[in-house]
Amino acid sequence: MADDPLRKKSGKSRPDIWVSGGQRPPFDIRALGRASLHLSREGVAPIHAWAARTARRAAVNVKNGAGRIPAEKLGRAERFVPSHLRVAAWIKNLAATFSHASATADPDSKRGNALVAEIGPHLWDEAARLPAAPPEPAPLPGEAAPVVLPEPQVLQPGDDPLASIRDEIGTGPDAQGFAGPKAPVGPPTPPGPVAEGAIQVTGYLLGWASALIALPYGLFRALWLWAAGRDLRTIGAED
Repeated sequence: MADDPLRKKSGKSRPDIWVSGGQRPPFDIRALGRASLHLSREGVAPIHAWAARTARRAAVNVKNGAGRIPAEKLGRAERFVPSHLRVAAWIKNLAATFSHASATADPDSKRGNALVAEIGPHLWDEAARLPAAPPEPAPLPGEAAPVVLPEPQVLQPGDDPLASIRDEIGTGPDAQGFAGPKAPVGPPTPPGPVAEGAIQVTGYLLGWASALIALPYGLFRALWLWAAGRDLRTIGAED
């Protein structure tokens, strides 16, 4: 009897991928570890970046006077409370630490360096930190500048010479027992090389510590992607 061409042939007629219902990539324990670390770094880097930008905005607000306590409400504790400018500088240094932590954890080095450059500039430029010198009138050509001598003061009987000196220099004790008025505080200077190095090292340690703490999250995501058909060897290979 001749074979019917329209009749289905017995035996294996479909590929293995159809018979099994899918093709799962091979499981590699080393690829699982690399993928878990990569995914954990991807998870914590945006959190540090958000904290850096939030701290930077908070530093700018404090610099502009947000949350500043009036001196009359502090009373005698005013000398022990840092100025709002110094507090703004501290918050900005915290933002720089978070930016270095994000750059350390982020697998994309270009994105991390861009964040550090965004947070890095100081809150005050050089011109704002230096007091402006008052302009001195230039003498006319051929004319010498006049010299004005102070008039001698004659003490009257009963005057206290020490009291007059205290009034002149403004360092006599006030009614509360403290020294005279406090000198105005200018904007803080940018961090020096030692402080900048400490910020970078702290951010580096914070970035790696948070990535290691988030390893269970990365492991769960890696296993989930592998179960869905993702090859673990391709995770992080594009970086």
